Amino acid sequence: MKSSNDFGVILQPKPSIWKRILLIALPLAFALLVGGIFLTRYLGQQKVKEFAELAESRSVIIQRQDIQLFALPLAWSVRKELMRSNYDQIDDYFNELIQRKGFGVIMLLDPAGNIKVSTDRKLQGSSFLQRYPQMKLGALVQVSYALPQGKSMFLVPVMGLNSRLGTIAFIYSYRTLSLP
Repeated sequence: MKSSNDFGVILQPKPSIWKRILLIALPLAFALLVGGIFLTRYLGQQKVKEFAELAESRSVIIQRQDIQLFALPLAWSVRKELMRSNYDQIDDYFNELIQRKGFGVIMLLDPAGNIKVSTDRKLQGSSFLQRYPQMKLGALVQVSYALPQGKSMFLVPVMGLNSRLGTIAFIYSYRTLSLP
């Protein structure tokens, strides 16, 4: 016979200390492992982004240095033709350059800032400073100005023996670096 104090509750023995540790440690270790995997993947993606940005900026710097190196012999060629007043040959130089990838409009400016020769015929005879008021033409060294959309305006002085004969102004679009 059953007593009134029996409720039919079966007491189970407490799990051993090792079972309790496994019940807590196993899910915790799994959570840490999954979190570590996701953290490692996230940090790896951040490093790839940083590398791509660094590579792109270095690519632009290298292209800018190449253009500045190229501009010096161009100025010498234009100087030779300017001293002869041979504007047709200068126009031929510019038309050949404009066909190269990256080159935009190319102009030859007189010391007063008027456009003497341009690959964009609508600009010839107009004032460069009205079109680009923020650019300074008086520099005796090559200057580059950043423009929107990955472009730069380069101003290359054409020097005579005693004075500046003119300035070559051209817009160059930097090539983007394609990463795998």
